[in-house]
Amino acid sequence: EISACLVGSEMCIRDSAETGVAHGSRHAGQRVDPIVERRRRPRAGRLVNWYYRLKYAAFRRERRPHDGRRGLLAIQIDALAYADLQRAIRLGYCPTIARLLREESHTVRRWFCGLPAATPYAQAGIFYGENSGIPAFRFYDKAIRRVITCNAPEGVQYIRDRITAPGALAGGSSYVNLLDGDAQTVAFTVATRERVSVYRRLGGSRMLLLIALHPVRVARMVLQAGVEWLREEWERANGEMAGRATFAEGIFPFIRIFTNVVVRELQTMAILLDLYLGVPVIYSTFMQYDELAHHFGPSSRQALSDLRRTDARIAELLRMLRAAAGRGYDVVILSDHGMTPAVSYRVRFRESLGRTVEQLLADDRTPLRAVASFAEDSEYSDVGAQVLEAAAQVAPPDYGRVRRVLHGVRDWVRAHYGLRELIIPEKYRVDARNAVVVTYSSCLAQVYFADDQRSLDHGDIMRDPRRARLYAGLLAHRGIGLLATRTARGVHVESRRGRAILRDGAVDVIAGGNPLDPYGVDAIAVRAVASMVNQQNGGDVVLFGAYDGYEIISFDDQVGAHGCVGGDQVYPFLITPLALDASTARIEDARDIHRVVMLRYTLSVAPTIARNSSPVSLSGSAATADRR
Repeated sequence: EISACLVGSEMCIRDSAETGVAHGSRHAGQRVDPIVERRRRPRAGRLVNWYYRLKYAAFRRERRPHDGRRGLLAIQIDALAYADLQRAIRLGYCPTIARLLREESHTVRRWFCGLPAATPYAQAGIFYGENSGIPAFRFYDKAIRRVITCNAPEGVQYIRDRITAPGALAGGSSYVNLLDGDAQTVAFTVATRERVSVYRRLGGSRMLLLIALHPVRVARMVLQAGVEWLREEWERANGEMAGRATFAEGIFPFIRIFTNVVVRELQTMAILLDLYLGVPVIYSTFMQYDELAHHFGPSSRQALSDLRRTDARIAELLRMLRAAAGRGYDVVILSDHGMTPAVSYRVRFRESLGRTVEQLLADDRTPLRAVASFAEDSEYSDVGAQVLEAAAQVAPPDYGRVRRVLHGVRDWVRAHYGLRELIIPEKYRVDARNAVVVTYSSCLAQVYFADDQRSLDHGDIMRDPRRARLYAGLLAHRGIGLLATRTARGVHVESRRGRAILRDGAVDVIAGGNPLDPYGVDAIAVRAVASMVNQQNGGDVVLFGAYDGYEIISFDDQVGAHGCVGGDQVYPFLITPLALDASTARIEDARDIHRVVMLRYTLSVAPTIARNSSPVSLSGSAATADRR
């Protein structure tokens, strides 16, 4: 593209000055050091500025005034563990990230993400510093008798509606995130503070205008979509011939095209625009690795090689930073959790976990009865209707007849069909006869006895013969490595190895051996396990998939899993610039990322202009990294 040529001729213009001193400020009881502007003049020359002024003329009213604050560009690579990042760098899949680290403009560290190791929990902590009441990716709310699943917009909105803390993205942008962080601009963001239409959550008219301004990128997307479909078919066939376990959830090839091609390209376009406009805080998730790692494995060639394309998008963003960004930016690259190699429970034991629970309960003559009806038993049952609703909203206002037809089809689909029953495997099981709800979140599962609205403890379960028999049956199953329940003394954990009580970060073994030994946990992980089990909406019995030191049992059909402890799933990475050195900070939960990183860039931190200061170096070689 022409912009790359212009950048190459202009990016050698740099300011040099002394480093300024940032002043402290308080936010929510925490003392933070605000990040301030460290350059006095734009880096771009006249020709580059003229090109971008012309290109983005339609958005000129969105240009942010220069306020002396240094901006934050945070890039989340979903589910990439620290160990797998290092592996990808060694294999040459992340040349841009490697260059940032090699030239010592940034540092990288491993951190503990807390439990559950899942995106909704992590992003709630990162954006708001508040992530209680999220015990898993899928869980059950006894009070309202509803299964909450973060694959459905209503489930994520349930979480968003219960967060009261201010978001760290206020005044900024949120792209491809579950939560909005109070961002002013959102696209491909599932839940927002104010209820908005699906059309607006996808980016609305702003995204459509961006697409119209990039015909070359659109043509490239179409071409890449075809290539991605062929790649998916080849890799699937090659894996089957080689005898490797892979799983395609019916529509996964189309999901792969949408996420790996369309979403990645559109979010890059939106971030480039925001950098030019000088948006103060931008947070975007590149989710492609997560999708591929679930289906091919976290260390697979398919998942790691796809990082090359994400790395190329990062290089493109760095070029814009050096060329025509509306303010100085710090670049933070992180993951929200990691991933551990997994084996599907259904494949290994020829039945789902829900079916196992039903069989264990089948011998009871007097079933546990439900006191009210449950929520619909499919997290995808309304997807088709939502797509039709979005199409109706996009239709021009004078197309009233078209809208009415689409709404009519939407209502018919809602009345007759659900998507999951046709093409997507089971994600949870509601056994209304026995009033038992089982939710799966990769290698983590929750069992609820829904006939009692209380959160039951270990004693409540063992005093009821039917519940006790189910508990014993799950304990004996080879696919389940740990059962955790609440007690007055602490969290009770049990496996076939032994029993223990978790209290104050310590493991008090009360019979046999330490049941947590196979998972290799330390005091930080012990506290995290106890905290997760005690969370509001946590299961009456919490199940961990069996772990052999390398592979963990996944209750979903996955060959890469995350949710509980065991392996790399709880150890993501954090890359920060030298000015934001987080290498020695104590980070034991996603909430700590909010404190260590995000608070320093929020609007509530008083802006301070540091005159005679210079930027953190984004080296010329990093800015000119190869593109794909």
